[in-house]
Amino acid sequence: MGLVGLLLMILDPFKIIRNYVFKPIATLGLAAAEEYQARKEKSVKTTKNVFLKLIIVVLVGFSVVWASIFLYLYFYYSYMPSVLHMKDVHLNLRECKDPAGDCKPYPTANVALTNHQRFLMVGQPYKIILNLEMPESEQNGMFTVCGTVKDYQQDEIARSCRMSMLHYKSDLLRTILTFVFSPLLVLGYREEKQLVTVELFSNFLDDSSQPATNIDITIQCRDIQLYSAQLHVVANFTGLRYLMFNWPVLSAIIGITTNLFFILIVCLLSWYHWDDTEWITDIRDRYQQIVQGVTKVAALDQAQEQFKTDKKTDAISTDWIVDEE
Repeated sequence: MGLVGLLLMILDPFKIIRNYVFKPIATLGLAAAEEYQARKEKSVKTTKNVFLKLIIVVLVGFSVVWASIFLYLYFYYSYMPSVLHMKDVHLNLRECKDPAGDCKPYPTANVALTNHQRFLMVGQPYKIILNLEMPESEQNGMFTVCGTVKDYQQDEIARSCRMSMLHYKSDLLRTILTFVFSPLLVLGYREEKQLVTVELFSNFLDDSSQPATNIDITIQCRDIQLYSAQLHVVANFTGLRYLMFNWPVLSAIIGITTNLFFILIVCLLSWYHWDDTEWITDIRDRYQQIVQGVTKVAALDQAQEQFKTDKKTDAISTDWIVDEE
């Protein structure tokens, strides 16, 4: 017996204090410690579950948002054509082999409306505009510009002719402008020229059965003077394209929000559908009922055939007995 046991025997010979004081206190302490440990472990598990659920929700939300943005961008770039196509026009005098014929040596040019592929969208109206950079000379007066759209077989699709001229300026106005802008004119920062815009087609529609591949430009003025020419093909948006082009931010917000709404509905329905397993049990029960029903029908058919066979056998036996008699 150790020193501790000897002291316990002296202080508590009948084990009253140990049984009714120390033991209940120790039991309560151990129970409290175990309960605290269990709560701590449960709290840790709950925190882990909450953290995992939060990560899953964040990842799913991030994926859904990016899917909505991607769908809108895909729709935008597949639905919206390019707004402007610019082509340089290199004019040359037409070569006439027979001067006595109808051929006249007008400045002409052939401009391709393709860039390794078609850039005119079918069903989209376009404006075809020719910009002429012309000097303000006395020789440049009124002239006519003709444009002929052709397909890859050089068949004519559409033709348009427009008359135009430089903006008129009186001699007094020219003198005043020359005096005012003389420093810029001398230094080369300004030139005596005008930009003349000729709209050949205001609502040109490309046809899928006969797509446009090039356009012939002819200026019906032999002595015209110009610095450069450029062809602009501008998309004339209407309806949804007009809204998406003029209000891109609002259209993007509405489109992405709509995609997000439908994707969330699909995700929620899918989650509810796969989380609820009762439909699997119902399908299994229905399948078993169908199989059992088919089995019962087959058994009934077999029984009926057996009954018919037995009946025929009995009839044959009866006939044989009658014949014997």
